[in-house]
Amino acid sequence: MSIVTLQHAGRTDVGIVRANNEDAFLIDDVTRLYIVCDGVGGRAGGEVASRTAAEYVAERLREHQADLDKAHRGELRLQKRQIAGWLEESISGASGAVRERATNKPELFGMATTIAATLVVGSQAYIAHVGDSRVYLVRHKTLHQLTEDHSVINDLRRRGAQDGDRSYMSGAFQGALTRALGVLNTARVDMLDFELLPGDRIILCSDGVYSVVGDTTMQAIAPHGDVSTAAHMFIDTSLQNGAPDNATVVVLDVAQEQAEDRVGRVRRRLKALQSISMFRYLPYPDLMRVASVSKEMPFDAGTTIFDEGVPGDSLFVILEGNVGVVKSGVEITTLGEGAHFGEMSLIERLPRSAGIVAKTPVQALVIERDGFFSLLREEVTAVKLLWGMVRMLNARLRSTSDELTSLKTHYGIDG
Repeated sequence: MSIVTLQHAGRTDVGIVRANNEDAFLIDDVTRLYIVCDGVGGRAGGEVASRTAAEYVAERLREHQADLDKAHRGELRLQKRQIAGWLEESISGASGAVRERATNKPELFGMATTIAATLVVGSQAYIAHVGDSRVYLVRHKTLHQLTEDHSVINDLRRRGAQDGDRSYMSGAFQGALTRALGVLNTARVDMLDFELLPGDRIILCSDGVYSVVGDTTMQAIAPHGDVSTAAHMFIDTSLQNGAPDNATVVVLDVAQEQAEDRVGRVRRRLKALQSISMFRYLPYPDLMRVASVSKEMPFDAGTTIFDEGVPGDSLFVILEGNVGVVKSGVEITTLGEGAHFGEMSLIERLPRSAGIVAKTPVQALVIERDGFFSLLREEVTAVKLLWGMVRMLNARLRSTSDELTSLKTHYGIDG
């Protein structure tokens, strides 16, 4: 596992309107954990909730410090889902910690907080969030929003309500959350992991930054300056725009390094996934989610990748090499780089309609059904994937219909 060098800076400001700062950020170089929390506005103890949550998550992850350090140095091979599980469990548990701290303290009753967190292990970034604090990725000078706000206003937007519709987009809905830490003893946490590349920048911020700075200016500021300059620019711009809320940002840079092999591998994966109609129109963050559940597998020449008639549960995309498609013991065609097969196995465990044999050494990208179904648990990503699947099935149906029409015409069959 490659190790990336990180630079970081954080800044928070009470803003112009608020009397106290309910935001908190945490930078922990030991665990390589970076957090932004936003105590829910209008509730007593918001600042206590945000600090409690951030510290609880850091403490729980430090319990795995030895294993995280070994994994970071490549001395221990941990499954990505295990590391992600530690982060997810610590954040979910933080909800109970916030709730417990408010027990028997009337002044803290009802306190809650959002959280946006990034954990770096080796060259892998693990993103987790609850609420409407956000995580962004700047890659090749383009800003990508990696998290979806857990808020009423965002749910309304996704269901078609327009920003200009004041009956839906203003008033009590403006700051209402659909998820937060401290409401229940556990919380549902959205997760994402991906491989960091040289020059990547991760930005964690509260809504007091992005909602005031605006999308266009966020994109303009995001790629520029070092981490300290960028952090100050975000906060200063928020203050210049009136800063009606607390504003907090953490900027995390991956140092430039000679890593052409890693960069090429990530680009190749994403390009291969985009060659599949089901994934072709996914936004970059969702494409990264698909890449995170895929794995590369080598096959020697002559290896049977799978047999005809055997039920399967994986989609394969050829990154290098050629395979033969075998039907009833006869090779009917050859597939090369960029070809894919087995996509229907992601939906249902059916017998394979043909066998696949490696004709040369093959490197393949493999997505298993369990990983695919984990993506469907994320509501926003699930909708996009299902639409992609509909397009794929529609294209396949149209192709089959065209072939049937051609055969009828060739053989002079009516009806």
